[in-house]
Amino acid sequence: MSVCGQELRPTPGIWARVGATVRTGYGVRFHDVSPALPSGAGNFANGFVLSSVSTNSPYTWNWGYDGATPPHMPGGSAMTGTALNLYRYDQQPRVGSVDAGSASTFGGELRAGFEALRFEVFGRDIRFGLEAGYSFASLSVNGSGSVTGTGSYTMGTYSLIGPGGQVIQAPQAPYAGTFDGPGPLIPLAPTSLNTIQGVGTSMAEFSLDADLHTLKFGPYFELPLSRRWVVGLSFGYCTVLPDAQFGIRENTSFPGSDIPGSSLSQTVRKSDWQPGGYAEIRVNFELHRRVALFLAGEFQHNEDLSFDGFGRQAVVEMGGIFGASGGVRLSF
Repeated sequence: MSVCGQELRPTPGIWARVGATVRTGYGVRFHDVSPALPSGAGNFANGFVLSSVSTNSPYTWNWGYDGATPPHMPGGSAMTGTALNLYRYDQQPRVGSVDAGSASTFGGELRAGFEALRFEVFGRDIRFGLEAGYSFASLSVNGSGSVTGTGSYTMGTYSLIGPGGQVIQAPQAPYAGTFDGPGPLIPLAPTSLNTIQGVGTSMAEFSLDADLHTLKFGPYFELPLSRRWVVGLSFGYCTVLPDAQFGIRENTSFPGSDIPGSSLSQTVRKSDWQPGGYAEIRVNFELHRRVALFLAGEFQHNEDLSFDGFGRQAVVEMGGIFGASGGVRLSF
């Protein structure tokens, strides 16, 4: 009695598969996107004192402050009695771009499909259908850098005693006067303005942790090679949601100098769907007419995720991801 070559092949219908995935090729870069340091007479990091509409007057209402604490200033506050204390870094060593290199992920995937029809091409039985899938993986990358350079720091003190010796009651911070005014008048010229220089070192540590949620949808084709072996091809739309957390830690110090150091420790988060596409080639080994094992290789291309905060930017490059997966497929 002859054996039918089709006995292991399920009839057209619904199938589902579950398996483990590994993907590689994620690139992560950290960039410096900080705005330019304040410059020019009267401009500071925590405020300003500039001429107003009466340009010939020794007083101005075009001044303001944000309440930030200026290091190394008397009292440690922008306001001390009848004085306004402002500061700025004219020059500061700062770590630039840091390339964290390539990273890989390991996770799981669930995919389901519907075999819509079968047709013959050159005597071969071709299966055609539609599939959709969801996968999850975690990405964790770190990068660091340091740089040594010259620093320059300017401290300015302005009197809060207005015309006629009147003591100005400063508005609540943050306050910003305008060129045209009106507003409380203070002397335009500083009572003291000092600039100090020194050599410092800046060290930066960055981290990026992301949960990657991937959705796929598209057509597939399968070609049985024998009673048990089947090769398949899938392609279609792929969108990735990186739920990302960007950690920033920076410390700058100027040993042997009166320039104050600075430190920053912040976290920035972003979640945003990144569209793209995928292609997969796989092989199934059918253990039973409704149970099979599979191995697959895939290529995935999505838009890069870019987000920033506190003068730093994280970029997750997802433009060329290669992956492999394996698991069990069930036909119903």
